[in-house]
Amino acid sequence: MRKTTNWVSENTGFYLVFSIIVGFGTYLRLDQFFLQVLLDDEWHAVHQLINKSTAEIFLSFGHADFSIPLTLFYWLELKSIGLSELGMRWPLMLAGVISLLVFPLFIRKYFNDRIVLVFTFLLSVSPLLIIYSRTARPYALTLLLTMIALAAFYRFAASGKFAWKPALVYMLSSILCTWMHLISLPFVVAPFVALGLPALLSKDWHKIRYFLYLGLMTLTGMLALVLPPMLAHPQALEAKLGLNTPGLETIYGAGFAWFGVSEPIFLGFLLLLAIAGFSRLRRSLPLVDSLLVAIVITLVVIQLSQPDWVQYAQTFARYLLPVVPLLLLAAAIGFSRLIGLIGRLPGYLGKLLVTLVLFSGSMASIMLSPLPGLLAVPNSNSLHIVYQLDFRDVDNEVDIYQQKNFPLSPFWQLLAGMPVDSLKIAASPFYFESYNWDAPRWEHISHQRIMPGFLNGFCSEMRWGEVPAGRGFNFNNAAFTGNMEDLLGKEFDLVVYQKPHSFTTAQGTVELGKETSNCGKILADSLPAPVYEDDLLVAYPLTKKARRLINAER
Repeated sequence: MRKTTNWVSENTGFYLVFSIIVGFGTYLRLDQFFLQVLLDDEWHAVHQLINKSTAEIFLSFGHADFSIPLTLFYWLELKSIGLSELGMRWPLMLAGVISLLVFPLFIRKYFNDRIVLVFTFLLSVSPLLIIYSRTARPYALTLLLTMIALAAFYRFAASGKFAWKPALVYMLSSILCTWMHLISLPFVVAPFVALGLPALLSKDWHKIRYFLYLGLMTLTGMLALVLPPMLAHPQALEAKLGLNTPGLETIYGAGFAWFGVSEPIFLGFLLLLAIAGFSRLRRSLPLVDSLLVAIVITLVVIQLSQPDWVQYAQTFARYLLPVVPLLLLAAAIGFSRLIGLIGRLPGYLGKLLVTLVLFSGSMASIMLSPLPGLLAVPNSNSLHIVYQLDFRDVDNEVDIYQQKNFPLSPFWQLLAGMPVDSLKIAASPFYFESYNWDAPRWEHISHQRIMPGFLNGFCSEMRWGEVPAGRGFNFNNAAFTGNMEDLLGKEFDLVVYQKPHSFTTAQGTVELGKETSNCGKILADSLPAPVYEDDLLVAYPLTKKARRLINAER
């Protein structure tokens, strides 16, 4: 009876700590989630919805990558309840939070509670997983489906028969995962190599026959969905191939993304922990061999296909996204071993040092990572490429590009004297390719919330990266600059119009705002008198609060 009571007590303690960590990770994912601006690749699906029919969406992977099933889901929302930023992102947020729950609980039958809790914490604070949980791209969902598919396959293989339940889970997860993102294919087919090859060598024809049945049914489903766009528009894939390959520097940079750190010393420390824990990981967790096989297959595919953008660390890291839980679990095992060694020290010294290591390790995982920048208040542009291209500050090409080529108006510093997050600003013109959208710096300097001001239907016919008014698009984190009702309804306090400017890069001259240069005069005629103007921008107050605060600072 006492043993049962102790087990109940330990189990209750585990779930209490586990719930606190998962709650913290969920909070990090949801921080300012409803206020995030749609940026970069998130727009690919929107552009398809604006310009293509459902048949055209189904039959092409697009010149700019978009997830076919996600885009079709967005089409359903668009035609029924209307499409918003939340409508595009909630499936990915749900997948991210579910992963935070099921990944640790799945591995609990293989590892002790201390390892599981450390692993849960590392998942919770992973900047890459936080970003992808907030992004209207398929990565958080494909990661979850990949792990579900692998777990289902191993349960199927262990059953000794053609078990329909795990077989069905594997098939559905693998087919949907591959349809969402083709690069997921090596990870979901890897178990056929990792488990099928040993079965073939041992001449286990019974198991081979079941694997063959499962493989044929899964392949049929995949081809039914993936083959039509391949055959209808092969150029959509061909245009993205044969362009770039990753180098050693790419892999090194990807390490910062996988471990979620910004400092080389901390990366080295986590890598040593992962190495220390890897042998235990491989002995204990059946899925590891399949993940290793998938990594090898993916690397070969990358070298042969040479996809565009793969030379960048973040793109390469994304192609191998299932590496993240693998490395973090290995690091958790290594960290648990370290704590175990320290805890053996005599008396209170061991307990004191364990507490110190746990606290300092937790703080380092947060402070020596991109999280402080992502979680700054306000930050409505946390999905900007400046936060994602490279987690190392010194090597962030976008940050360097913007600081060099985008002059800053004193206006942003003027706003810094006001209460934090007291003004909501619509800035025009907006550029969805975020390397030309300098809002993160404006927000960082001014401490005010900055979102796009759309010019479509006002002084521009149709700008790429903006939605047309009506037609089911109900974006909340942007406003139509020429529509006072829309601006005030979304509680914007200011409209800031960035005047055209040009600069020279190695690729030639860039002229930002040239296509909207006529908008300045039209805005001046339709908005209240400006409260501020210089050579770079002009600011129009929409509320008395904005005029009062700015006049008080001048």
